[in-house]
Amino acid sequence: MAAISAERAVSLIKEHGHALGTERVPFQEAYGRVLREPIRADRDFPPFDRVMMDGIAIRGDEISRRVRAFRSIGVQRAGVEAAALTEPGTCFEVMTGAVLPEGAGAVIPIERVAARGAEFQLEKGYEPVPGQFIHVRGSDNLRGDTLLEEGVVVGGKEMALIATCGYAEVTVTVPLEITIVSTGDELVEVDKIPAPYQIRKSNAYALAAACQALAYPVRTRLRHLPDDRAFIAAELPSLLEGTDMVLFSGGISKGKYDFMEELLGLAGVERHFHWVRQRPGKPLWFGTSKGGIPVFALPGNPNSTLTCFRRYVTLMSDKMTGLTKSHERVALLKSPFAFDKALTLLLPASLEYDPDGRMSVEPVPPQNSGDLTRLPHSDGFIELPEDQEVFPAGFPARFFPW
Repeated sequence: MAAISAERAVSLIKEHGHALGTERVPFQEAYGRVLREPIRADRDFPPFDRVMMDGIAIRGDEISRRVRAFRSIGVQRAGVEAAALTEPGTCFEVMTGAVLPEGAGAVIPIERVAARGAEFQLEKGYEPVPGQFIHVRGSDNLRGDTLLEEGVVVGGKEMALIATCGYAEVTVTVPLEITIVSTGDELVEVDKIPAPYQIRKSNAYALAAACQALAYPVRTRLRHLPDDRAFIAAELPSLLEGTDMVLFSGGISKGKYDFMEELLGLAGVERHFHWVRQRPGKPLWFGTSKGGIPVFALPGNPNSTLTCFRRYVTLMSDKMTGLTKSHERVALLKSPFAFDKALTLLLPASLEYDPDGRMSVEPVPPQNSGDLTRLPHSDGFIELPEDQEVFPAGFPARFFPW
């Protein structure tokens, strides 16, 4: 099968996958979940003419008549019904957040008046404006307006709106279940001493951590398979059940013991692509099971595994959870860079900000796709297109944080 472009791989991934189910949860448990219903205003916002400053409330017509002295007839504090301001030359002492007294047309900040008992005198030279420091009812939103669209992750600011609108329960996406399968006889557990020809298992744990770093809840299940064709074939049916997505690490290139493509086909997983014109991660494989479960077989080199997860797997997980916000950003190359292969380059880079606040990146090239030690020195990777060889300083590159 011929290698496809990175953009074509993205397109094919977006064509597959299905939305996960939803559940109703108490709003206090919605934090960190993907919202799956719109949040609408149950009343006008603000719901009343609201005082915006501590001070005094006066009648609007007295501004035009240039009245400078006022007598307090009471205090309008927050949380009580509006009193009426009718008598000329009078005012109410008001607090931020209180309902505006009926008949009031402006609020004078306490810093602009001199108080002597119940008498208030405007500061010399201060000229109030009708309507000042009044948050007018419905000026932010009207009842029935959509304040939050579905597809956002519920954070603190979203929680505030949900609570304000009286949603005691909300609909969110159920947690995503991902099965992570490492392969290879060369891998041993972290607490073991590897033989000279072995290495400790790391990709599976890196992928599990990457899943936990996603914007929504993910439950992971880890398995390891030896390089045994019969054993893998026997295990595949159970691995493809009771999960929302399966990630394989290794066994997908052209080696004699790379069985995954053949065995996935025999297990009824439909291949949508294998081989992508990119570095790292050219052997990337993607398909779906008979039940529609997305299956990714990621190249086994550590750099390739994490990069392909971040660039491609998260596209699918975002779609399944209903997330609408893209992770992709654009950063400017701090230094020129050249790459003469007809491949999309996914290049680790460190993130910087110049004095003007613009985001720039400095490449942190690994020795090769198996170079794990340099990745912690990067903040993510940039994507440089395959149809260009020279990238000058200031080139706007897609940036994907780890």
